[in-house]
Amino acid sequence: MEMDSTEQIIKGILDIEWAMFQRVHSEYPASCQTMPDKFRKIRGSLFASWSLETLASYLSDLKMGQEQGRNFLMEKYARMDNRIPRLNDNPLIDIIVNIETAWQEDIRCRYPAIYDRVCRSTDAVDDGRNFSIYLRSELETYSNRTIELYLENVKRAWEKGESLAEISLQQLIRTSGYRDLDHAENSLSM
Repeated sequence: MEMDSTEQIIKGILDIEWAMFQRVHSEYPASCQTMPDKFRKIRGSLFASWSLETLASYLSDLKMGQEQGRNFLMEKYARMDNRIPRLNDNPLIDIIVNIETAWQEDIRCRYPAIYDRVCRSTDAVDDGRNFSIYLRSELETYSNRTIELYLENVKRAWEKGESLAEISLQQLIRTSGYRDLDHAENSLSM
């Protein structure tokens, strides 16, 4: 079956990632590791802001990784726990991490109740609980082509004054039953 729609590609990504995630044993296990629906909701909200080309490239990465016997999620968590050396030293990773971290800080200031419940901290810890370390560890598992495409998405949003992090969070909030971020913030602040 040819996968060409955004929804089909995201489903393919989530199917592979979930299978990989089931084999991850981390120092700081993710709560959604035993909840496939929660995992799909969270990860799916991230991919909702990606271009079709970026999604297709990442799905290709995952399939190639499977063929090579790699588990990208296991590698990501091993990097987060500082158990393996850097996987990819592409300098574009630093640009992406800097922009995405600025977006996280904006969310932290504007939506503190949501941030405290669903976002990784930008506080200075040196493991995967820190947003920058988490994101860098994930990006290191991507091919250089996917990193380039992802950066194009990030730059395009940045130049428009948009935030992919906010778009993804908005998607997650809506799938959790809230109208929008303000509604969720008000509800969670009580």
